[in-house]
This record gives sequence, C-alpha cells and structure tokens, in this order.
Amino acid sequence: MILAILLVLSLILHIIIPSIFIPLFFLGILSIYIIAKQYLTACIWIIIIVLILQMSSLTLWWQLGLLYLLWSSGVYMASIFLDKGWPVQSIMATFFFLISNLIINGLNIDYINIAIYTFINGIGIATVLYMAEKFKIYEEFV
Repeated sequence: MILAILLVLSLILHIIIPSIFIPLFFLGILSIYIIAKQYLTACIWIIIIVLILQMSSLTLWWQLGLLYLLWSSGVYMASIFLDKGWPVQSIMATFFFLISNLIINGLNIDYINIAIYTFINGIGIATVLYMAEKFKIYEEFV
C-alpha cells in the first residue's frame, strides 16, 4: 500500500513539475514490482501511468506505452539474468531507460538533454531501489 501511495505521489510530482531535472521516482517503484515478480501489478500500474500521463501531456499514449513496455521488458530481462542487488538493477534500469528513449524518440534529439534526463532518472531509480533493499521491501512480496 505504501508503494502505491508513493507511486501516485511521484506521478503527481511529475505532472505538477514536468522537468528533466525532476526524477521519475515511479520508475524505481515499478522496478521494485518487476524485480519482486509482481508482474500483474506492474502491468496495471504501467497502464494507469500511461493513461494519466497521456491526459496531462502532448505525448501520444502509444509512445508512452511503448516506452514503458520496452523499459519494463529490459528490467524484467535484467532481473532474470543478473544479480538482484540494487546497484546492478539500477544501472540496468537506467541503461534500458536510455535505450527505450532513443528507440522511441529517434536519434535526432538533443543528446545533452537526454543525458541529463537519463542521469537524473538513474539517480532516482537507484535511490528507490536502495531504499527498497534497505527496508526489505522485496521480501514483503515473497
């Protein structure tokens, strides 16, 4: 329940302050659900996030959906084949977030902005995954 409240609050933060300098903390929370093998919950939250973000931005729903689908499938693959520790998973989630953004937005985007956006979100993902491991949130799902 606490994760759901934090996810909603981070989504509201992103809607109120849509900046590349504010991390998308809901990506870290979605990573927790994926690493903890709560795939249905993660899928439902991705659908909710896509619908809410589509209503509050000019980005098309299918672009948002494809972005989070690519990202979540990368996090899923990393959680299966790699160590489940927060450093490895946060690096892989950040890497897949960068790759997903490059696939969706193409190569004709400002590289400085995408580097800043990816770095800030990587810090946000790492922070959430570190806190999840510290407070043993993964074990609540098992």
